[in-house]
Amino acid sequence: MRPIIKTILALSFILIHPVLSSSDEGHNGEKIDFFLEGKELSAMVNINGGIYLSQGHPVGFHFDLLNRFAKHQKCNIKIAPSQEKDHWKSLMDGTTDILVVDAAGDSIPDQYADKVISSLYLNDKEHVWVVKKENYNMLQSMNYWFGYYSHTREFRNMQNKYYRMYRRNTFTNGPVSVLSPYDQIIKQYARSIGWDWRLLASLIYQESKFRISAKSGRDAHGLMQVLPSTAKKFDIVDLYDPEQNIKAGTLFIKRLTSLYNSHEIDSVNRVKFILAAYNAGEGRVEDIRRAADYKKINRFEWDSLKQVIPYMSIHGELPEELLRHGKFKGTETINFVDEILNRYENYKMLVKK
Repeated sequence: MRPIIKTILALSFILIHPVLSSSDEGHNGEKIDFFLEGKELSAMVNINGGIYLSQGHPVGFHFDLLNRFAKHQKCNIKIAPSQEKDHWKSLMDGTTDILVVDAAGDSIPDQYADKVISSLYLNDKEHVWVVKKENYNMLQSMNYWFGYYSHTREFRNMQNKYYRMYRRNTFTNGPVSVLSPYDQIIKQYARSIGWDWRLLASLIYQESKFRISAKSGRDAHGLMQVLPSTAKKFDIVDLYDPEQNIKAGTLFIKRLTSLYNSHEIDSVNRVKFILAAYNAGEGRVEDIRRAADYKKINRFEWDSLKQVIPYMSIHGELPEELLRHGKFKGTETINFVDEILNRYENYKMLVKK
């Protein structure tokens, strides 16, 4: 990959150098060529990361960077993590206009090597944006914009936001003030549901480890692992957009809160019910509560309900009509609630409010 990328990088420089060097205005952004104004483009981010601390949050970085470029160019770029088996083919057939790749680790198929052209390196990880060679004007706009944007304080802050060292469950050096690149969004939407932001952050960590590209086998997407059907109910169109995803997730939490807003359920148990329903679905939680009634177990306390869950997977222990959603092992949901709340207790001690 390296020799090919260096070749197309060299070609990029030849194409863009006259633009960057033609005027001092290129360094402060005053000379603007809105070549892409009004266009609708698509971008695919084919970079891993977000799980391991050393990798940072590269998908979030490029999502943010592409959106800033789109805002500057007065165009719209629909961005998604790569779900394609052949992301290069997607670029060549026009399904994708901009492909984000790791120049050090990706491989351009031989049949496409002379048909694509790359941006300059966008960070010290050797990440680049690639377009078809026929779209060199788009590439010139990218490189021209990045040529001055990369020297701004805003860009330096953004790099720090996505590539700083975020600690997770251990805080060996004492209290911290940040947990993820999305803390400000989390705080905003936590207020909308009356939650401590650290509790919402713990839920998001459990669901995605703060990876906006996360996707489950059940087709749940993004930071809060929201299903497309749930997003549709709340008029959310882009589940890979961090703010839209968290908005959808918290609107769902708000709806669950109304289901368990009973004087018989105290505030602590209400949160546990919400988390259980977030994981297993409110229908499944109602199955558990019907089973609790049958076993004469308190239906208003989650720790009591945990006693009945084992019976839900044993044939003959409960009347079938009680389990409207079928047998339920429940181990995942029990662990889901416990782990989020345990992490939240840790966050309360070690993360500034």
